[in-house]
Amino acid sequence: MTSEGLPIMQENNEQMQQQNDQASEQTGEGTAEEAVAFDIILASSSPRRRQLLEEAGVKFTVHAAEVDESLKPDDIAQPTEAAKKLAERKAGAVVQEILGTPGFVGSIIVLGADTMVVHNGTIFGKPHNASEGTHMLRTLSGDTHQVHTAVSVWLVHAPTEEDVSLGYRTFVDTAHVTFKDLSDQEISEYLKKGESYDKAGAYAIQGEGAALVEHVNGSISTVIGLPIERLLAEFPDIAAAAERASSEAQ
Repeated sequence: MTSEGLPIMQENNEQMQQQNDQASEQTGEGTAEEAVAFDIILASSSPRRRQLLEEAGVKFTVHAAEVDESLKPDDIAQPTEAAKKLAERKAGAVVQEILGTPGFVGSIIVLGADTMVVHNGTIFGKPHNASEGTHMLRTLSGDTHQVHTAVSVWLVHAPTEEDVSLGYRTFVDTAHVTFKDLSDQEISEYLKKGESYDKAGAYAIQGEGAALVEHVNGSISTVIGLPIERLLAEFPDIAAAAERASSEAQ
């Protein structure tokens, strides 16, 4: 499911802000109400993205949908655009499912994300076996590659079943990761640790893979899979959710 089947698409930053402002306005006597409290939904089953949100204090639920993650050759040639498309598919599919629920009313923010490891224009996916993992790590050894994480943020405001509006914005954050010169033995020993096979590029910087890295120019959270600092800085409603969770915990 892609975003194409959804109504009232807004991908402009200003439009999304206007949508947010409208959700926070009082419709009665002209006095301002308390801002709408959005429920946060993570459209991903990734334990790493869950951990980043939890560590930031954001209260959220997980709702992942099955999506087609295949890419056309033109998409593969533009990794950042490919990451954006996949992030939008993931979030859009969840929004479609939620809006298809009879009687849905509420205010939600749905987060979809996709991370791509790119070296000299080639996208490195998740290795299927030790041979692929060895090839990836040998290629990355002693060189710098890019990690692009796209995040698609969808805001849905439905005070009634008939009054539904939504907007979304997608951004890409990039980190440049430089690997140490790795020997074949170091690569072999790392792959034996077993954390490579569900990671793009065959390494986990938040785990034992940190020992492979010489330098990161950018956010570590981007490499892990969700640029949490930028997300909280650019989307006040998500930051507000973290503040509410902190207040409730006290």
